[in-house]
Amino acid sequence: MKKIGITGGIGCGKSFALDAIKEAGFKALDADDVTKELWQDENVVKKIGLKLRDYGYLSDEFTSQAVRAVASRAFENMQIINALETVLQPMILEKLQLWMKQREEEGEKTVFVVVPLLFECGLQYLFDETVTINADNEIRERRLQLSRPLSAAGINLRFNRQWANWARSRYATHTIENNGTKEEFKEAIKTFLREQL
Repeated sequence: MKKIGITGGIGCGKSFALDAIKEAGFKALDADDVTKELWQDENVVKKIGLKLRDYGYLSDEFTSQAVRAVASRAFENMQIINALETVLQPMILEKLQLWMKQREEEGEKTVFVVVPLLFECGLQYLFDETVTINADNEIRERRLQLSRPLSAAGINLRFNRQWANWARSRYATHTIENNGTKEEFKEAIKTFLREQL
């Protein structure tokens, strides 16, 4: 089974690409959905809280609400990011590997997994090929301003957390540009998918 990892900066169109891939009949998973699922598990939230407490961000009698409040400031504080990643990354990795194993047992020929920080976290070894979706920063910023309640400063914090387009393209097997219309982007995805058949 061929395993293809998809990455790209925030606002580049990964979610749109994922929908197009599923629409074409391929099995695909978004690591962000796995993360959201983990945050619904109170045992996971408690583990995150214990790590944040060790870093001095929570008292001994912390609540789930307090954990989520501290975690919401992660992009402003590398120490909080490190605490979250220490707990969540091994769990996310395990779930991604399990999902791919199950798809292989079902006889799938090609699967796709969206991992926003694929190269930043060194997870490219999980995949046979990698795809980065790139878009100019100005275009990404406009998209984010329309779709999310983020300030310019908040957007820049997220941009700075991720590799630049040229760096991802240097290491990825394939690059798909998304600086045009949705129709043009969807056609580029379809062209790429035809090459996988």
